Amino acid sequence: MRKSILFSCFVVAGSVVVPGCGAPEAENPFDRDDFVMGLETQEDGDPPDRPPGSNNPFNPSCFWNPNVQAAYKLYAQNPLYVDNLGTLPANPHLSQVSSACRSHALTFLARCALPEGSSMTDPDTNVTYNGWLGVADPWKTQALGSDDQKWITSCLIAHLNGYGLKVPILLQGARSELQPTSMQISQFPVTESRAWGNLFAPNFVASVCYSSDLATACDVEQVLEQRLCGSSPDCSFDIVGNCNSACFYNYLEGFLQCGSSGDEHIGVRLKDYDRYGSDCEVPE
Repeated sequence: MRKSILFSCFVVAGSVVVPGCGAPEAENPFDRDDFVMGLETQEDGDPPDRPPGSNNPFNPSCFWNPNVQAAYKLYAQNPLYVDNLGTLPANPHLSQVSSACRSHALTFLARCALPEGSSMTDPDTNVTYNGWLGVADPWKTQALGSDDQKWITSCLIAHLNGYGLKVPILLQGARSELQPTSMQISQFPVTESRAWGNLFAPNFVASVCYSSDLATACDVEQVLEQRLCGSSPDCSFDIVGNCNSACFYNYLEGFLQCGSSGDEHIGVRLKDYDRYGSDCEVPE
């Protein structure tokens, strides 16, 4: 079915279902069954910025592919490693997608789940994928826990970019792996969004709020739909409004809470809005 995006074409704090408010599908360069982003344009090593710095794009057409979602859910049921070499379990769902999408799906899964210095190897291709952010390190030796399911989901959403450009990003979250230095924050001065959800649960919908920076400088609806969905017909997310209203500080528990996520959400910071092109017009 076509993406279920909960926002009005003029976003307010609440959300309503209005399908088809996005860019024409023909504008997306990946609107093909064979996922034409060549392997040579994918990740060519670790991101240039130290964790929790990272970069994208994780192509939305790949992430939202039902076979990729099924592959992630299958991995979650068991330890990620079948041996001490970091070999992944067999996963028949990945045989149903292109080699480029397979590589993308595993690149960003490893980057989110495993810490720097760890890696995982696809047994079917013998390609090894490096860890970086480490939000689910226990997954190496046990099934993916419910809390880590949410962290993995938020991390993968943060890396989606239907604009097709490799862009440096800085992630922030309420855990030690996602605490940037003051220097990193100064290098990524623009706040963009926060995301949460659980792709491992039934009827997964990604929830996203946007920053005041993004609302001031950009066409929020266009930017978030293109970044999170691209041309995917399977995309499903809620825009729940400005993060200033969607999130609040839970003084009882001592953390920033967004929606029903508890503290399991990840914010994205950028160096600028250049990746969004004409969808953003930053005032001089």
